[in-house]
Amino acid sequence: MAFFRSALLILVAALATSAADFIGTWKAVFTGPVAERPKMVTEMIFEVIATKDKLTGTAHMGGWPGDAPLSEGNVEGDRISFIAVGKSPWLAASSAGESSGLPKLIFSGTLQGGEIQLKVIWDNVMLYGDSPAPRELAMKAVKIR
Repeated sequence: MAFFRSALLILVAALATSAADFIGTWKAVFTGPVAERPKMVTEMIFEVIATKDKLTGTAHMGGWPGDAPLSEGNVEGDRISFIAVGKSPWLAASSAGESSGLPKLIFSGTLQGGEIQLKVIWDNVMLYGDSPAPRELAMKAVKIR
């Protein structure tokens, strides 16, 4: 019986979360192993605007990948997802040739106790050459405004 009561409370809490809970400014930091974290950015600031089930806003991702609008944003209960594509391209050269692309970060997360637990797929919008493999990173965000 206690299990069902706990499950019901979790369900009620998830359903009680709304798009309004995501509105504001959030500071996100990487939480995975230090060796796997990107060297060029240690934190990100998200200015989030949410209405019903849609999410928009701006990601401030340091000097690189830079600022980017949030696109394809969705809110479903306590879950959010959005994409940010940096405006500054990267360039790599190897014996196989040169390649370049824009960083494409695909975020998905869950609001838990005032924090958003985020999963980030660090991918690319290729301009030319071969694409490096996407990486999955962990972040957590707290509301700062």
